[in-house]
Parts: sequence; structure tokens; C-alpha cells
Amino acid sequence: NVSDVKAVRYLLANSATLIAQVPAARIIGGVLPQGMALPAISVMHVSTVRPSFVAASAGMSIARVQVTIFAATYATQKSIMALIRAALPRSRGSVNGVAVESIIPDTEGPDATDDAGLYIGSIDYRVTYTE
Repeated sequence: NVSDVKAVRYLLANSATLIAQVPAARIIGGVLPQGMALPAISVMHVSTVRPSFVAASAGMSIARVQVTIFAATYATQKSIMALIRAALPRSRGSVNGVAVESIIPDTEGPDATDDAGLYIGSIDYRVTYTE
């Protein structure tokens, strides 16, 4: 599904404090291209649940979206994670053409490193929206 990633990426790429550290061109919906300059952020769809209770509006979906930061240092990873949290406050309304009921933080972590010396961290969000 694209709507959940579209809404989250839009909010991140339009946060002045975040894009001062990570240019909007390095906030990608999907897998980051190899060789992309750091720091960079990937926004990816993890899963979707479509509620089956009577009060749910037609087309309502609850998606889990993972926002992953790739940085050259652990300190940079942590500072950008804080900027991501600030850029995605609990919110609702129309976001880049998506009817968002809510965006709320879910789980955070783990921290990781890889053989290339990247520092990687992630935050999952629950995005409730109408398709």
C-alpha cells in the first residue's frame, strides 16, 4: 500500500528542522539506493490490518510503517531519531491527499550497525487512514 508511506514521507520531508539535517531528497519511500549520501531515511510499509468492526468506516486501514535512519555515527543516528519523533507528532487530517485518522508512534529500535560502518535505527508508526 502506498498511502501510508506517502503520508509519513510527506510529513518528514516537510519538517524544516529535519530537512536541515537530512535533505528531503534523502528521505525515500522504499529501499534506499546503494551509495546514497548519509544521513538518509527510508520509509517502508510493514503491514496493514483492515478493521472488521461495525463502527469502522468503509475503506479504513491501519498500517504499520517503519522509518529507518542510516547515519555515519551513532550520535547522528540518535539526534535524527529525535527529529523524526518531532516531525511525526500524534496527528490527523488530510496529509498529501491521504485521509489520515491518526499517526501514532508504535515501537522503536533496535539499534544496529553493519559491515560498512553504518549506524541504523528505526521507529514504527501506526497510520490509520481511509483508502
